[in-house]
Amino acid sequence: MAKDLIPPPSPAGRPSGEPGQSPKVDPGAKPSLFHPVDEPIIGAEPEPEPEAPAAAPGPGAPTPYRSRFGFVLGALIGVGLATVALLVGVLANPGGSDVPQNWSTWKPTATDGFAAAHQIADHVSRKYRLGNGDQLVAVISGPIEFLDVPLSVAVKTAPTGGDIRLLDGKGVMYTLNGLGPQGSIKNGKPTNQRGALVRREALELALYTFRYIDDVDMVVALLPPLPPKKGEPATALKPKPALFYRPGDLKPELDRPINMTIPPSTPRPETIAAPEVRQIDAITTPNLFDASFQQGQDARAFLVLSRVG
Repeated sequence: MAKDLIPPPSPAGRPSGEPGQSPKVDPGAKPSLFHPVDEPIIGAEPEPEPEAPAAAPGPGAPTPYRSRFGFVLGALIGVGLATVALLVGVLANPGGSDVPQNWSTWKPTATDGFAAAHQIADHVSRKYRLGNGDQLVAVISGPIEFLDVPLSVAVKTAPTGGDIRLLDGKGVMYTLNGLGPQGSIKNGKPTNQRGALVRREALELALYTFRYIDDVDMVVALLPPLPPKKGEPATALKPKPALFYRPGDLKPELDRPINMTIPPSTPRPETIAAPEVRQIDAITTPNLFDASFQQGQDARAFLVLSRVG
């Protein structure tokens, strides 16, 4: 603070004059009987000896500016290294995406979006098997349409009291067909583990799609329903389970390599571990819907997605 620069007051209560000046003595004044002029005052503190001027640093001796220079030099080197690292990152990822370049060891080679979706469906579906070695489901890919009629997507945000949101954009629909009645899985027994494995496959389809197909706004995966109950007509139309994703729903999973979400070794219904089932449930359950096809009074067709309660 400024007051720290003010010198302390002199012992007599008056300023002692400018530094280096001797007090003025009146030539006509008489010497004091108690304090002769030429004798020091008894009990007074002796005048401090003037300090010798600091010697100039010799050749090679460290200067007070050396540490400052070293700090500035280190800072400049750090900035330079950071710039080089940034340049390397830009060259390695020229699109500016936050997704790591080693996101997966496989990727589709087709440049057309729906052709790439077909390659994704073929690649993923071959990995998922039943306990007897049969492929779990067949996967059909294409645009969001029904019998070649484009569908508008209507999302009901809650089972009760929710909103209806009409969504437009570029979408990809995968149909996971078990080749049984109404698309159910023909062989084996329905279990929670098998259901989790089916949703794992649908999640993998969605991740590859958002990662490698440009401008996709939504992915719908129609899941195989449970087999019809005894006595229920096999042709009865009822809502089908579906997973529905927008890109933002899977941002954490798209920002890290796919093997951190989907382990490279694909289990079977009998071997899928409980921790992986819990992880799949956490990522897929919030995006699970009942899907149905409806035709509006204006002849438009809708894919209606009702959130599961």
